[in-house]
Amino acid sequence: MSRIVVLGDLNLDVYARRPVDLERGEEARDAVRAVPGGSAGTFARTAARCGGAVTFLGCVGTDLVGDLLVRSLEEAGVRALVQRTARPSGVILSLEEGDERTMVCSRGANDGIRADRIDPGVFDDAAHLHLSGYAFLSPAQRAAVGRSVGYAHRQGLSISVDPPPANLIRSHGVRAFLDRMPDGTWLFPNRAEGEVLAGTPETRAIVDRLEERFPVGVLTLGVDGSLAWAGETQNRLSVAPLEFVDTTGAGDAFAGAFVAAYLETRDLAHAHRVAGDAARRHLAPPGPPAS
Repeated sequence: MSRIVVLGDLNLDVYARRPVDLERGEEARDAVRAVPGGSAGTFARTAARCGGAVTFLGCVGTDLVGDLLVRSLEEAGVRALVQRTARPSGVILSLEEGDERTMVCSRGANDGIRADRIDPGVFDDAAHLHLSGYAFLSPAQRAAVGRSVGYAHRQGLSISVDPPPANLIRSHGVRAFLDRMPDGTWLFPNRAEGEVLAGTPETRAIVDRLEERFPVGVLTLGVDGSLAWAGETQNRLSVAPLEFVDTTGAGDAFAGAFVAAYLETRDLAHAHRVAGDAARRHLAPPGPPAS
């Protein structure tokens, strides 16, 4: 069983449909769904369910949402070393309108994490460190990222990153984001993120350019499946079509399953299949359920 340390966001994800005919000041009745989320949180829960021994480093509020989020990690088998702060816990509101989605993100307690409260002993018997891409964009989290990467390098851990959305990478600056990536990072971009990071829209060219810098990774391609690489080896995975579903967190579930499986077997094709299955399970519940 490989030991994995995960650092990053832990949020409550709230899903609802945006009524198209609702006037200002009016009320509508429809289903609303709230589930534990967060990029790093989803990765951690999935990696643990796929056999990894996972320790989570993050921060939540001293509120009921924080209690729920910590319990969601523990119930998935994750060791939750979660700091608490007076800030409210992170929440993401996802509003569906047809095939489009509008998101309102409150980072809240995620930016309250303190680097000086991270125990270096957590890394002593670990094999891998996973970092949420959002943590590289948050000035408040960078100290925690830097300290964790330093511990990981001293202990010889492999490191992975699931990038943030393409628009945030552009806003931050592509070169600046790439310069923050630790040496030897395993990378898990989707198509849009891969295009921005590689500077090309062609799938094979994206992978060819990324694998020059990132020794292991997977480019996820939505309905076109995914393309994984490890060194000079590549593996393509096709997927069966699904009706429209909210894909929030699917990439994080994919990455968590891949890392847990690849650390154990070093078998690229096997880890790729396990990751695809985990992402599909994550997508099984639709967005807001029918009322």
